[in-house]
Amino acid sequence: MNIKNNILALCLLGLCSLSFSDTANLDGRHLNADEESNNEEVYDAASLKREQWRGAYQSQKLSLDKTLGGRIPEGFKAGLTTLDSQRQFRSDRAIMGTLMPGAGLDFNQTVKRSTFKNGMVEVELAYRLKRVLKEPVADVASLKRLVDVVAPAVELPDLNFNIEGAPTVFDIVRANVAAHRFVVGSPTSISSLDVDTITVGLHIDDQPIFSAQSNAVIGGQWQMLLELINDRIDQGWIIYPDQWLLTGALGKMHPLSAGRYYVYFGELGELSFLIEP
Repeated sequence: MNIKNNILALCLLGLCSLSFSDTANLDGRHLNADEESNNEEVYDAASLKREQWRGAYQSQKLSLDKTLGGRIPEGFKAGLTTLDSQRQFRSDRAIMGTLMPGAGLDFNQTVKRSTFKNGMVEVELAYRLKRVLKEPVADVASLKRLVDVVAPAVELPDLNFNIEGAPTVFDIVRANVAAHRFVVGSPTSISSLDVDTITVGLHIDDQPIFSAQSNAVIGGQWQMLLELINDRIDQGWIIYPDQWLLTGALGKMHPLSAGRYYVYFGELGELSFLIEP
C-alpha cells in the first residue's frame, strides 16, 4: 500500500508518467481494450434507449396536440402495468397515453364492436383529483391528499397499429398506447376504502372470464397513479379535476366480443355494459 501511495504521489507531482489505465494495475485491476469497448457499447446502448423513449413520447405529444387542436383530453391512462405485459413487449417500464375527447362512454350506452379494428377489454380503476395539477407530485403521501374519488372502470383499447410486423414498445407509445374508448361507473370517495385490496371479476353474459386483485399493477395503485400523473406532466400536460386517470389492466386483457359485460369491483360495486356486433 505504501509503495502504491508513493507512486501516486509522484504522479501528482509530475515525476512519473503512469497513465490512468496503469494506475488501475495498482489495485490488481486493469481494463483491457475489449473491456473498454464493452463499456462504451453499454453506454451507447443506454444512451440510444433514452433517445428512443424521448423520441417516442415527443412523437406522441406532437400527434396528439395536432389532433386535439386546443381541446382538453378526457383523461389519461397507464399501459403495460404488469410484469407479464412488460415482458411481452420487452419494456422496462409502464407506458402512458391520453384519452381523447369523446372517448368516455356512458355505461348505459351500447358499444358497437364494428367501430374497433382490434378491440380489447381491460378492467381498471379510475381516479379524479381535487384540483388542477401543473407540477409533478413529490411522493405517494402527497398524492393521497390530492385524490378525490375512485371509480370502477373498463378500458376498451384498439390494438390497431399501422406498422408492419409486431409493434415495439416505442411503436405503442407513438400510437398513444392504443387509447380508444373507456367506461367509468359511479365514483366513491377515496377516503372510504383501500384501493389496493379490491377484488375484481369479469363476466360476459353468464360466463366468468377472470378475477384479479387491484394491487396487480406494479408497485400498487398509488405508485402507478403517481407515475401516470408525473409522466403526463413531464410530457407537458395539465391535469384537471374532471379528467379520469386510469391506472392499467387488472387481470388479463380480453378480446372485445359481443355480449353483456358484468364487472364486479367489491366495495366499489358493479359495472355493466352491452357490446353489439
